[in-house]
Amino acid sequence: MNKKQKFNKGFILLSKNERIAVITLLSIITILLGFSIFRPAIKLTKEERRAFHNLDSLIAIQEEAAKKATKATLHPSETQESNTIYKKAKDKKASYKTPEKTTEKKPSDSKPFMPTPEKKAIPILDINTADSVALTALPQIAEVMGSRIHRYRERLGGFVSLEQLFEIRGMDSARFEVIKPYITLESKEIRKINVNQDEFKALLRHPYLEYEQVKAIVNHRERKGWIKGWKELEGLVGTVNPRLEKYVSY
Repeated sequence: MNKKQKFNKGFILLSKNERIAVITLLSIITILLGFSIFRPAIKLTKEERRAFHNLDSLIAIQEEAAKKATKATLHPSETQESNTIYKKAKDKKASYKTPEKTTEKKPSDSKPFMPTPEKKAIPILDINTADSVALTALPQIAEVMGSRIHRYRERLGGFVSLEQLFEIRGMDSARFEVIKPYITLESKEIRKINVNQDEFKALLRHPYLEYEQVKAIVNHRERKGWIKGWKELEGLVGTVNPRLEKYVSY
């Protein structure tokens, strides 16, 4: 008996379904081999490419299903053990309670004892002698306001009344009432202007005289001679601050 007869005899011993399965498998393998060999030369339609793709997918699905069935048949305990481990882990997670966070009170940082600095006593100042730096020691008198008081006093020639502070820009009744207990006018000496001898600029610098008034004074003394007193000066310059009388000499 030759090899061909032996093969045929073994093939005939297979059942009808087994022979059909073998023939089908061999046909598929032959078709796939032919397709892979002659694929560059064959131009398939869109429907034919889709059919071959579905066939490949079907074979892959069948192979994956056969692997899973074989694994479940050979190792049935592995699947059961895996399910048991998963169930235990799930029960353990459900029974586990997150511990409540306890907020511990931190002890406050101990700071070294620092004595409260004593407030400096507010000095009593003579506004006719205190400079701009000294004036800033008064409450609500900052550097700017201290400089304004000092400059105004220099133009004026000195204060003759505390109320003259209201003539300074920025001074109001609220601020005046705060500083009033700490200011005095002990020095009564003031610097006067001479309406008959001082130059035009010196007279114009005084805050109680305006440009037209100074011009009238200079023109009068050049044309008619010196001014002899307050009445003549008042008639010459018109309405002025009544305190001007204390700042002029003749």
